[in-house]
Amino acid sequence: MSNVGNNIKKLRKVKGLSQQAFGDVFNLTRGNISSYEEMRAEPKIEIVLKIANYFGIPVQHLIEKNLSVNEILNFNDYFQPDIPTLGGKRLSQVPLLEREALLDACTYVSKLNELPVIEFPLQSRNRFIAMEYMDAIPVPGDFGITAQSILFFEEIDIDSLHTLNNAFGLCFSAEEFFIGKYTMVEREISLVLNAWKKVDFVLAEKGNFWKLYGKFERI
Repeated sequence: MSNVGNNIKKLRKVKGLSQQAFGDVFNLTRGNISSYEEMRAEPKIEIVLKIANYFGIPVQHLIEKNLSVNEILNFNDYFQPDIPTLGGKRLSQVPLLEREALLDACTYVSKLNELPVIEFPLQSRNRFIAMEYMDAIPVPGDFGITAQSILFFEEIDIDSLHTLNNAFGLCFSAEEFFIGKYTMVEREISLVLNAWKKVDFVLAEKGNFWKLYGKFERI
């Protein structure tokens, strides 16, 4: 079991908030907060992300650590927004496609800078995009990832195209939005959803190759 409930209780008391006031910040009820604090329920991952971002706390700390009062008081001072860190590692600020945005995801293809961001320790110089995965997203039959996970996709440049074959990827364009599996035949690259649907890519086009990098999943 995670430490989210205990940490919510500590956060609330350190910040001088009642259960009702804390719930109001995140569009939750007093009963929701009470159930989290008493370990009768755990918040959904999207709520955990909102709480972590609101208080400037790394998601991993909020879930796994038993936060002390001093840590809570010092997070906002220590984690500067321009150079966020976690245990000496730089935290990348990643645009997040939330569930609401996924209903019209194609409109965000040219608006990544307008999306909310989450901070995560990702070791790459390439761009990333994160997504709140839900069952309504079209995926191949062997995808095997549960709903409510946060998926991270890395933009692959031409020097790393050889890593795409048989990897899962995100089709994220003004016309299409789905998760498929890359296939490569000589210099031809396709992202395949199923036997009836695939997208063929032109190597000269920039920003088309989003490869599944990892996932953050509730345990």
